[in-house]
Amino acid sequence: MKRKLKHITTCLLAAAIALGAGGCHGDLDIMQDNKLSASNMWKDESDATSATYGLYVYLRNSLRTMPDAYLCWGEFRTGLWGPGTHNTLNSVDQSQVRTSTMSSTNAYADWTAFYTTINQANLIIRHVPAMNLKETPRNFCLGNAYFMRAYCYFQIARIWGDAPLPLWGYESTATELYLKRSPAAEVLAQVGADIAEAERYVTEASDKTVATPAAVKMLKADYALWMYRMQQGGSSYLAMAAGAIDALGLTASKLETEYANIFSSSNKCGREVIFAVHQDVSEAVNGPAYYLGWNESYVEASYRNNPVPTTVGNQWWWYAPAYEELLMTDKADTRVKLTCRTAGYGTGGKEIGWTEKLMGRVDNGTRIFDSDFILYRYGEAFLMDAEIKYYQEDYAGALEALEPLTGRAYGSADYYTDPAPAAVRQAVLDEYLKEMVGEGRTWWMLVRMDAIWDYSAEIAAQREKNENILLWPITQASMSRNYNLTQTPGWY
Repeated sequence: MKRKLKHITTCLLAAAIALGAGGCHGDLDIMQDNKLSASNMWKDESDATSATYGLYVYLRNSLRTMPDAYLCWGEFRTGLWGPGTHNTLNSVDQSQVRTSTMSSTNAYADWTAFYTTINQANLIIRHVPAMNLKETPRNFCLGNAYFMRAYCYFQIARIWGDAPLPLWGYESTATELYLKRSPAAEVLAQVGADIAEAERYVTEASDKTVATPAAVKMLKADYALWMYRMQQGGSSYLAMAAGAIDALGLTASKLETEYANIFSSSNKCGREVIFAVHQDVSEAVNGPAYYLGWNESYVEASYRNNPVPTTVGNQWWWYAPAYEELLMTDKADTRVKLTCRTAGYGTGGKEIGWTEKLMGRVDNGTRIFDSDFILYRYGEAFLMDAEIKYYQEDYAGALEALEPLTGRAYGSADYYTDPAPAAVRQAVLDEYLKEMVGEGRTWWMLVRMDAIWDYSAEIAAQREKNENILLWPITQASMSRNYNLTQTPGWY
C-alpha cells in the first residue's frame, strides 16, 4: 500500500506539472510537455507505474472539466431532468444540454481532457515495451494503458462520432498535431483492438480504481452492445456482449444487500463496484459527486434536523415530472429514499425531486461530497444481461436476469411476470432508469434500445432536421486551431 501511495503521489505531482506547462497539439489540446520525461522518466519500474496511475488522474480531470460533464454528455439530455435552483443552471451551456440545442461554443463540447488521457496511454504503450520490466509491472502498465485508451476512445466515438485517432504518444509541445477526423467506425475498431489487448494484460483484481478483469469485461460488453445496436455489427457482437457478461459470473452475491451501501463513502469500492473514479476530501467541493448533489450553501443543519426539508437550497438538478413519477411509482421500492428525495421549493411550494446517491458524509457539521464516482458496477451487469436476452428474444430469461435487482428493490424477485415482448422491453427500460439514475448510464441504454425519442421531446422534435442529433458538436476553438477539422453535419 505504501508503494502504491508513493506512485499516486508522484503521478499527481507529474500531472500537475504537465497540466501547468501549457501548450497544445493542434486541436487535441494535449496539455503536456514531456521533453524532460522522454529523457529522464522512462528508466525504471517506478517511472512506468507512476505514469500508469497518472492515467486515472487525467481520467478524473476528464469527468470534471466542467460541472457534471460526464452527465451532461449523456444523461442530462434524456428529457428526464430539469434545471435546479442554482443560478449556474440558468447559463446558456447547461440549458442547451437539457434541450439538445448545443452549439460549437458550448463548454461541454470540449474533448480535450479525453485526448490528454489518451496521450498518456499512448506514451505508456510506446515506452514500456522497451523498458525491460518484469512481467507483472509490465502487464500492469500496458493493461491499464490499453484499457484507458479503449475507454476514452469509446466515449469519444459515442459522444462526437468521427474523431482524430492519434496512436502515438507525443512528448513535446513543439510538435503540432493536425489530424483529420477519422470515421467513427475506425475509432470503434480501435476500441475493440485495445479491449483485446487489455484482456491479455489485465490480471490483477484487487484495486477497483484501476483496470481489473471485471472492468475489462464490462467495457467489452458495453462496447459490443453498442456495436450490435448502433453500428449494425451483427449477431457476433451480441454474442460477444453475452460472453463478456457471462464471464462475470453473475450471482445475487455480487450485489450489496442494501442499495445505499453501493454509494456510501464509508464503503468505497464495495463488492458491487467494478470500476470507480476515486474521490477524496480534497475534491469534496469540485468533483462529479458535488455537482450532482447540493452545493455548499445548502443549510446543512436543516438537512440533519429535518429528514424531509420544506425548502431546498442551491440544488443543481431536479427531475422532470415524468421521471419523478416513474421513480416513485411503487412506494415499496427501497431505492426511492436515495434516488428520489422530494421537498417543496420556494414560496410556491412546488414539489421537486432529486437524487442523493452521492451525498457523501457529514464531518463536524460540514457535508463532504467524497463518494467515489462509479463507472461500472454489477447492478448494471444484471441490466445488460436482461437487455441482451431481450435482443435474443429470450423474454423469460430477461425477466429472470432482473430478479436479483427487483428482489433487492421490492422484496419480490418475480416482480415482473409478463413475458410479452413489449412488457419485457418496458421492464428493462424502467429498471434501468430506476436503478442507474444519476450514474451517467441511462442515456446510452435509451439510445441502444431506440427509446430516447419516447423520453426526450426535444430530441424527437429535432430528429428530422438534424440526422446527428444524438451526437455532440465539436468546439469552434478546436476547428480554429486545426484547419483539418470540420463540424459535424447538423450542428453549427
